[in-house]
Amino acid sequence: MTYYCSDCLVNWWPYQAKAGCCPTCGGGTVRRNEPASEEAERLHRRARSERERQDRHAAFEAYYAAREQLREAA
Repeated sequence: MTYYCSDCLVNWWPYQAKAGCCPTCGGGTVRRNEPASEEAERLHRRARSERERQDRHAAFEAYYAAREQLREAA
């Protein structure tokens, strides 16, 4: 069983489509009894590393925003 994303045209493995969402575009998926797409693993790794990069960037921005507020308060 796989999860198919009609936007990305990819069949994802169940562990790749958390809560039924496409890891690439975030859209919904539909269950299918088909094999996973050949590029699913590569696309999943790319989406995961992009998500991690965005999380690190957001943490960096939040840290410096809080630092500036403390600096202005002092």
